[in-house]
Amino acid sequence: MREYLAGQFIQMSDPIGKNKREKQDHLPRGVALLESDTRIVHLFFLVFSLFFLFASPFAGPLDQLIPGFVRILTSPQVLTTDACALGGLNGALLNAGLLGLLSWALMKFSGDTATGASFSAFFLTLGYAFFGMNCLNVLPLILGTWIFSKIKRRLFRNYVNLSLFACSLAPLVSEALFPRYYDYSLLIGIPLALLLGLLIGVIFPLFAAHTAGMHKGHSLFNAGLTAGLLGLALFALYKTLVLAPLGVVSDYQLNSILSTGYPLFFPLALAALFTATLLAGILLNGRSFKGYGNLLRQSGYKCDFLAQEGAARVFINFGFLGLMALLYMVLVKAPFTGPTVTSILCLACLSATGSHLLNVLPIMAGYGLVSIFAMWTLGTQAIVVGVCFATCLSPISGRGGWLWGLAAGALHAGLVSYMPVLHGGFNLYNGGFTAGLAAIILVPLLEYYKKTPVPE
Repeated sequence: MREYLAGQFIQMSDPIGKNKREKQDHLPRGVALLESDTRIVHLFFLVFSLFFLFASPFAGPLDQLIPGFVRILTSPQVLTTDACALGGLNGALLNAGLLGLLSWALMKFSGDTATGASFSAFFLTLGYAFFGMNCLNVLPLILGTWIFSKIKRRLFRNYVNLSLFACSLAPLVSEALFPRYYDYSLLIGIPLALLLGLLIGVIFPLFAAHTAGMHKGHSLFNAGLTAGLLGLALFALYKTLVLAPLGVVSDYQLNSILSTGYPLFFPLALAALFTATLLAGILLNGRSFKGYGNLLRQSGYKCDFLAQEGAARVFINFGFLGLMALLYMVLVKAPFTGPTVTSILCLACLSATGSHLLNVLPIMAGYGLVSIFAMWTLGTQAIVVGVCFATCLSPISGRGGWLWGLAAGALHAGLVSYMPVLHGGFNLYNGGFTAGLAAIILVPLLEYYKKTPVPE
């Protein structure tokens, strides 16, 4: 059995006859194939990063590129802060390209073997470059996780994905470095931000290992629940120790910094990237869709499609999911802002860990159902972002069927807009946090009514 724990697959023994387990479709593939796929996936990450990096000088006035990038680095990043609004499209693309290269380098040079979790870690970091992460505020968090690997006396490659997931709390680093409600010099801000980032990076893996068992693998976005709970605790301490003594608790508010959107560049760029990935997958798969039907038949529960199906079919799945998300955005007339782009990449990146067209559509339909009665429309900025992140609940629809998928999507839709006030906008993975809570609520019901115990 392969148990999903804190974003990594760990080999475990399974006593014969102790518990009834769900049938696994595939055993892990050979070492040579996994090494080959790792090289292909790392090259894919590099190409994706370079696309954004090389596009940045041509996406706006060249003399505004570096100033825009600097504004992104030196601004508070609490939800919702659109990098395109701060630094312009070119500055946001430069930030995304550099963060992508940083993520690629960490995986490549640490000797990391690519897994489904690698897909999530890379594309979440690249995506959130448009929406809260930058090349400055992630560094203390990554360094903190590296220190944790040294404390555990294990190679950093075992924690490289978690180091990127820990960057979900990057707004806390920016808030310490560039505070909004009090004034001090960088001589205080730099060591304070560094210390806070290191602390979060060290404890994040410990919390992630615990939260993975809370939803029993039914949220593909476990780091969101981890970051949400940590963010909730840290925000409460921030209010108690900082805002309350200053008398500004009532003044605290989430950011609402959004661009007007880029309805031409982002749809065309993303369509080109997803189509190219789909075609690459077809070519690598022997110029066919052979085997992809088997991937679609899987529930998505505790799956690593990269290990089970290979890079080619994951690329096909990534391309289809990305194009579907893009089509959805166009149909509901969503604005193509930084957060929207982030959410599209998030939906697509789960193509390696369990999501596919058949198990995400019920989740999205759940949002559609709630929209009939709610005060918002499906094209509302916060809702289109929520829809994409809710698809991490695809194992629930995969195991339970369409009705359970509808319930998961509907519950997520009812919760997602009210979660940021709990963590003060310091957790960028708000949709993943909401999904984790929804899974905690639904899994006991799923176990009871489906009469199928969930493996621990």
